[in-house]
This record gives sequence, structure tokens and C-alpha cells, in this order.
Amino acid sequence: MHIPPPTPRQNHWNRVLLNTFWLVLLVYLASQLFISLSMWGLRPEFTDRQYFVTHVFIPDSIILVLILILESIRKWKPMYSELSIVFASHIYAILIITNLSEEYPVKPLIMLSPLLVSMIYLKSSYMKISSAICLIYIVMLFIGTPSYEYTLRIQHVIIALIFAATALAGFGVICRGKDLMRSLEESVKSEQDLRIQNIIMDRLSKIDPLTDLYNHKTFHEYLGWLIEHQQSNPFPMQLAVLDIDNFKKVNDQYGHWVGDIVLKQVAAMVLKHIGTDDFAARYGGEEFVVILTAKPLNEANEIMERILTGIAGMPVAEMEGSSVTVSIGMHEFSVTDSKSFTFQQADDALYEAKKTGKNKIVLL
Repeated sequence: MHIPPPTPRQNHWNRVLLNTFWLVLLVYLASQLFISLSMWGLRPEFTDRQYFVTHVFIPDSIILVLILILESIRKWKPMYSELSIVFASHIYAILIITNLSEEYPVKPLIMLSPLLVSMIYLKSSYMKISSAICLIYIVMLFIGTPSYEYTLRIQHVIIALIFAATALAGFGVICRGKDLMRSLEESVKSEQDLRIQNIIMDRLSKIDPLTDLYNHKTFHEYLGWLIEHQQSNPFPMQLAVLDIDNFKKVNDQYGHWVGDIVLKQVAAMVLKHIGTDDFAARYGGEEFVVILTAKPLNEANEIMERILTGIAGMPVAEMEGSSVTVSIGMHEFSVTDSKSFTFQQADDALYEAKKTGKNKIVLL
């Protein structure tokens, strides 16, 4: 069976539980030393060398080795870290219980720790295994308790009830946790769907559906923003207005559907030649606008020349292989220019190109 690698959150909780194991070991060792020191001279059985070897050094060394093994698994085989921690929590609890004196009747409650570990991982399979082990442990306690030790048996019954309540609470926490995780996933998915819808709606509000260029409204917003930005950070900027020559003739002769194909091809040619810092939009009808930024005028003019010749040399299959031409008016922005003046200059240049022969660029 393929076990997927742990997620960052799983790694986090594995680390938290391993740190808890280290902390419990330190507290357990400190309590053993405290008991030995407090009993010094009063209870020799708690202070002699044999006691330290049997009840301190050996069990604590086993626990230390167990934790080091868990650390190695987390480092080299992280996909098995979660399962090994759950398994080790039972060994950890049993080692502490077997090492404690029979004078501590509440020591079986240490078996609650594996239940709590299983609860943290929010996996019912771990909780079932831990509950079964606790049940076996309680049965062994009853078997090992003489019938005349009714007080001890009552204590075992109370402990069994505590185990059962903890297990039931654990299953409830796991179910509730899974419900919350599902709700969170659904909420995240809904938020993602809404975000995608907003992105789509935002795009639809800015893009011309036929040519896939920006629309008239977006052009004016962007040009205004660029001109405002020029006040604090001037940079070269040119505005070009393009108009397809004799476009009405194309629609009349071949039909509007062919006219739509021409618009798409002209838009594609514009996008092919402008850079990532530039902006192209369909202004309306057969008219397009291009904003060229961060380049000198001669380079901007070369780009528009390539667009001009590219469109003129682009055959349209639906027009029996004929092509269309465009007229282009350009204006280089000056820091004293307003948005309306900038557009008016480019539009006047386009009018001049149309009037003086078409299929050409005029700069004003």
C-alpha cells in the first residue's frame, strides 16, 4: 500500500508529539530523582543502587531509545512517522506503568495517553486500536486482581469507565473535527469558485469578446492612469490609433461575418508585434488603439511599421486571398499633454493618414 508523504501540518503535529515525549521523559526522570532524594534515609529500597538500575536507568534508557527511534523515522521515513508515534505511545505508557510501584493505584490512567495521541491525529482507526488495547489492559487488570480486593476492583471499574468516556469523547472529537474540516474545505472551495467568477467577470468587463483585446472603457482608464503616473515618474509613451481602410466595403462585399474575421486577424497581428509593457484595445468598430511605453519614438515607430506591413501582407482566405490595409496616426506624449489632447493628436494624425492615401503612418 502506497503511503503518501506527510503534509506540513502533519509534520508539525508529529514534531509537537515528539517534543511532548521528550518533555514527559524529562519530567518522569526528574520525579524519580525527587522521590529518591526525598526518601533518602527513610526508605532504603528507594535509594539503593539496585533500585536506580532496575527502576530508573533501564526503563528510562529504553524510553530514550524509543524516542530516538521515532526521531530517526521522522527524519528518514517521514511517511511512517505518524503510525510509529501512535504505536510508540502505547509502549511508552506500558513502560511507565510497569516501572511504577503497586502503591500507585491510579497508574493505569497513564494508558489514557495513547487515546489522546490518537485523538490529536483525528483518525478513528487509531482510536479503535487504542481503545482495544485499553480494553485488553483493563481485562488483564481484572484477571490479575484477587476477588477479595473489592476496593481495587471498584477502582478498576472507575478506571474502565474513564477509559470508555475518553474513547467516546475521542470518537466525538474526531467526528466533529472531520465535520469542521469538510466545512472548511467547502468554504475554501466556495471562496475559490467566487474568486474565479470575479476574475472571469472582471475580464469580461475589460475585454472585447470578438478580438480578445481590451475594450474602449479599459483603454481610457489605463491611459488616464499612465498620464497620472507620468507626473511622478516620466517615461517615453506613444499613442497610436489604427483604422482598417475601406472596412465598410469588406462588410458590403463579403458579409459581416468576414468582417469579424478581418477584425480578429488585425487584432492578432497587433498583439504579435507589441511588447509585454504595451497595451492594445479595440476602440470601436474597425478602430484600434495601441499604447507603447518605455521605448524611444523611433523604436515605437518601427513596431507600428511592422504592424502596418504585416496586416497589408496578410491574406484573408474568406476574401479570396485578398488583404486589408490600415491607416495609423501616432502621437508621442509630452508631460504637458492631457489625456484628451493626447488622443485628439493621434486621432488627427489618423485623419491625415486617411486623407493622404491610407496604408501609412502619420506622426503628430
